Amino acid sequence: MHSWLRRARGVVVRTWPLLAALLVIFGTPALLWTNRNGRVAVRASIYLPDMVLQVPLPFRPVDLISEAPRRERVTIAYESRNGPRTIEADLYTPAHGTRHSGVVFSMGAPPLKLDDKRLVRIAEDSARSGVVMLVPFSDRLDDIRIEPEEIDALVAEFQYVQRQPTVDPSRVGFFGASVGGSLALVAAADPRIAADVDHVVSFGGYYDALTAFAAIATHHIEYGDVDEAWTPREHAERVMAWQLIDRVDNRFDRDLLVKVFIDGEQAPPDELASLTPVGRSSYDFLANRDPAAVGGLIKRLPEAATAELDYLSPKTSIDRVKAELFIVHDKADPFIPYTESRRLKDALAGRATPRAHFDELRLFEHVQPKLNQRPEIIAFDSARLLFRLYQLLLRWE
Repeated sequence: MHSWLRRARGVVVRTWPLLAALLVIFGTPALLWTNRNGRVAVRASIYLPDMVLQVPLPFRPVDLISEAPRRERVTIAYESRNGPRTIEADLYTPAHGTRHSGVVFSMGAPPLKLDDKRLVRIAEDSARSGVVMLVPFSDRLDDIRIEPEEIDALVAEFQYVQRQPTVDPSRVGFFGASVGGSLALVAAADPRIAADVDHVVSFGGYYDALTAFAAIATHHIEYGDVDEAWTPREHAERVMAWQLIDRVDNRFDRDLLVKVFIDGEQAPPDELASLTPVGRSSYDFLANRDPAAVGGLIKRLPEAATAELDYLSPKTSIDRVKAELFIVHDKADPFIPYTESRRLKDALAGRATPRAHFDELRLFEHVQPKLNQRPEIIAFDSARLLFRLYQLLLRWE
């Protein structure tokens, strides 16, 4: 046998495992790319790290499979229950094609600025994947005010996306984060659009605003077989306090509640004694640390305030949602108790429609990636997220 043949044979014998591995690594995506489900799986595996990690890299793999979308600042006029209003938003449109799916991104309180790099990357990647993404900026949420008018804005934003010439109006949905996830679910039940909403993603939202507020106030989570101490973040306490304070009409009451629960100052006994019954009911709810007292304290709150907060809670409207639901919650969420998503799951139990998918993860802190977890948690939760993104991309394609 010629010497060069012997040498070649020796190289193959020594390196065949590496050659086989390279064939799998590079050949599998090529093989998968030959059919729709395979293409979506490959794209999901490329987009997920880009969306979640957001690490500055000299080269982004998404550039290999997509072009940068068009981004346009728009102003949307709409009629609210308080009169004509406008809201600013960024519209991200895929570089090519028509009849795309559409999504309204519903943010929390306060929302990220429209030029925030994290937000821009998520919106751009969504548009690269083939969806027209609208990202509105709510001044109310920026002031940490969660009001019914927010639903009017979301409905108008949804209809605005439906009217875009590049959008298939039958494939428009919501993606909501934190408070925005809950508001998206409420908007999806609104009779003006309920029949048209294709899907809703709610990440880290609440089911019942008042039970979520009670957990934040008492530092305790109770639901079903869950009975555990919980330490919410200070921001969550401030957001909760503002929602009750904003619904108190008396100026003295409001100033005192702000002094105690926003500024963190002590109130003299004589000032507390001067609170009106409405002001006192809000004070007692916010100051309460006893989970057993929650039910009675909620009954003492002003009826108009509780009715408004109930309206802003999916618990009062989830039965009217016709969209497919994707509900995700961080198991160690320090802003909104993870049990709120369990309440939503229980409310939908046994229903054939809408289809609902639920995931409790440990890979996030509320809605922000948190990757300092054990390897098995990272692997398991990443696989679940990858599958959910795969399902979404199948809808969006």
